[in-house]
Amino acid sequence: MKADHITINVTDMKRSEDFYGRILGLKQLDTVDMGDHELHYFEIPGGPRIELISYTDDFGEMHPDSRTAGLFRHLAFDCEDIDALFKTFKENGVTVIQEPAMVEKLKFRNLMAKDPNGVELEFIQY
Repeated sequence: MKADHITINVTDMKRSEDFYGRILGLKQLDTVDMGDHELHYFEIPGGPRIELISYTDDFGEMHPDSRTAGLFRHLAFDCEDIDALFKTFKENGVTVIQEPAMVEKLKFRNLMAKDPNGVELEFIQY
C-alpha cells in the first residue's frame, strides 16, 4: 500500500496554485471539475500527489493551533537547499513559522512555513 494524495481545502486557488507550482516548483497535473468543487493536482516527485480542492459553496474557515489534539499537523518535504528555499519564501511573502535551524536530535536542518491556506509545511535538509 502507498499514499495516493494529500488533500487541502483551499481559501484561494490562484494563490495556492502559484505557491505549489511556481514557488515550490511542483508540476501541475490535471484539473477535474466535480460539479460542486474542482480538484487541482500537483506532483510530488516520488510521493503522493497534492490535491487542492475549491468548493463552490463557502463553508467557512478553521484556524486551530498547531498543538490542537486530533489535528493533522503538517506535511514535510525533503529539500536539497533549505537556505535558497528560505530566500524564495522571503522574496514571495510566504509566512515563515521557523527560520532554518539545526534539529540536533534528528540530525537535520528544517524550515517551517505556511501555505496560502494556513497549512503548516516543514522542509527538511539532511
